[in-house]
Amino acid sequence: MKKLVSAAIVLGFLCSLFWASFHSNGREGFEESSEITGDFTSFSSAPITISPEGYYFVKEGFVYYVSHDFQKSTVLCDKLECIHNDDGVDNLFDYYECNAYVGSGSFHIYYYKDALYVRGTSMNTVLDAIYKLSLDGTGRTVLYDKGTALTGFFIYEGMAYFADTSWKADSVAHTIKRFPLDHPEKEEVLYETAEYPDHTINQMKCMDGFCYFYFFCSREVDRESSYVKIDLESGEAEKLHEPKNCRLELGKDVSFLMEYKVISDEPYDKEKKYYRAKKGEDWEPLTEEDFISVGKRDNLRGLDKKYVYFMTDNWLEVPEPVPEDDYRVRVYEHDGTLAAEIPTGEFGILYYIFPGTEDYMFLETFQDGNPLKPEFYYVDKSQFQGGIVEPKRIEMGK
Repeated sequence: MKKLVSAAIVLGFLCSLFWASFHSNGREGFEESSEITGDFTSFSSAPITISPEGYYFVKEGFVYYVSHDFQKSTVLCDKLECIHNDDGVDNLFDYYECNAYVGSGSFHIYYYKDALYVRGTSMNTVLDAIYKLSLDGTGRTVLYDKGTALTGFFIYEGMAYFADTSWKADSVAHTIKRFPLDHPEKEEVLYETAEYPDHTINQMKCMDGFCYFYFFCSREVDRESSYVKIDLESGEAEKLHEPKNCRLELGKDVSFLMEYKVISDEPYDKEKKYYRAKKGEDWEPLTEEDFISVGKRDNLRGLDKKYVYFMTDNWLEVPEPVPEDDYRVRVYEHDGTLAAEIPTGEFGILYYIFPGTEDYMFLETFQDGNPLKPEFYYVDKSQFQGGIVEPKRIEMGK
């Protein structure tokens, strides 16, 4: 039961579940039409992005630059005498003096046309804002700040798409809005609903003329998932999967689905079913002969053009809890061939994975389980040859 309470607190804080996505990986393809290169989305945030110059991470409210080879890093601020060099401040709002600071909580960061766009915390309220940062650390501009709670954010074809939640006397309204990046004043509503009063919108992604997102309820540990897509031209909405406890990972050529239900709370136990669907075909059930993770009841956690990602369900207590030394991220080719096992026992029960680029996947971990104290690791995909691959920590200096 303690695990359930802990899970509810963490999930409530992050307001999310990792969602289904389409992926475009690799360092190449930074032309004008390629907003997103790689997949760095997990739960209610997307704390990593990549540009031709390197990677950018949001850590403890500051944007960091990290070189492609992970050997150089710095806070993205050009001020020689800056508050980011201090050990701490009495008031977090003082950190806004630094060009690299974007607030506290969860974040989304994207590279687009020689600039960074970040969903962070407002300078004026405890709610959210969208910032534009220069790649050389010389400036930060407030692009959007209307005192609202933004639970999703994505950049697509020169437009900013974001989820806005507003609380009224007798209802909760969820809205998908958008505006041109060069004209944020031209804001328009794409979609609005009051059908999900106990939910938040998470895991927004836009591709091929659609916006995909997930309605998540943070009030219940055992919750129903609602995956939705919106036609960006007509605004018409369609449910991708009937509300059910599930995890859906959508790809262009193949998709994966995990359905589950809680059997008991004490000891904690789940029944899980796994499926795969190739483009244009129906869902086919998967067995442990197809994927080792099916037999281990691992959690489905990611998909890219080459691999599907599972991780140990470290909440399970039946037939017995999995020892921390056996915690793994298991990576497979789409046909079930095991590509790599990544040990994660040192990270405890809370960590996130990102399929990343063609070259590297990433993990986000938390010091002492504190979501405000992240650490990042990378894993070299060239070592995905069926064996154990150790993650390497990314050192970030000021």
